[in-house]
Amino acid sequence: METYSDKLSIDTPENILLDAEIAGFGSRFVAALTDYALIIILIVAVTWLFIQSQAKGSSILAFYYISVFLIAWGYHLIFELIWNGQTPGKRRAGIRVMQSNGLPVTVSAVLIRNIIRLFDFLPLFYGLGLVMLFATKRTQRLGDLAARTVVIREQRHVNLQTITEDMRVQYIYVKPIDPIPGFIQLDRLTQDDRRRIVDYLRRRSSMTDGTGLSDMLARQLAQKMGIDNLAMGTIARQPDLLIEQIARAFEIAEHFQDDKS
Repeated sequence: METYSDKLSIDTPENILLDAEIAGFGSRFVAALTDYALIIILIVAVTWLFIQSQAKGSSILAFYYISVFLIAWGYHLIFELIWNGQTPGKRRAGIRVMQSNGLPVTVSAVLIRNIIRLFDFLPLFYGLGLVMLFATKRTQRLGDLAARTVVIREQRHVNLQTITEDMRVQYIYVKPIDPIPGFIQLDRLTQDDRRRIVDYLRRRSSMTDGTGLSDMLARQLAQKMGIDNLAMGTIARQPDLLIEQIARAFEIAEHFQDDKS
């Protein structure tokens, strides 16, 4: 018998168990309401332009119907591709499509789940889709089942668009008075790198085995900063130290920018 849960347990290749919160019916309804309101606005706008053009002929009419179809079907497809599993509605609701194995959604998965969306509408507006949402343990519609995707809630606490103090982390190896090594070059790192660092440092205490992930993350960051092979040996012995030093460097840089402003 299937057990229903609002959590998705992800077993990574490094044998690290992570949890993601499954998006429920309420948040998916809010997202759908926003998205379909925008779709209707776009269709009304195209219809108004078609009427105002006063153009006639079967080719013009066919172009109009094709445009309406592309808006209705291509809206989700395009946004989920360019926004990594999000549409304006999903972004507003704080949810995102991802693969059931915890990896970002792929192009093929987006294509499959949006092709199957046509069947989710049967027999009336999202009739079959709604039944599947309540019938599946991960709140998946037919498109999700076919594409092997799930819709999860965003991890707000690791989003750089939240308040600044939410970026603070608990240090184990680095003290506030410790100097930052000269080989740490923040200009070679991005804000996405900082997200990954904060995400790891906040999750590591709850990980069953964070050694593999810390080593992989530290090596990736070291390579981006151009650290030589000799220093890489030290990093391999204490990957968490390097990760904390980079996190601390980001904090110092942020405080320096605040003081300047």
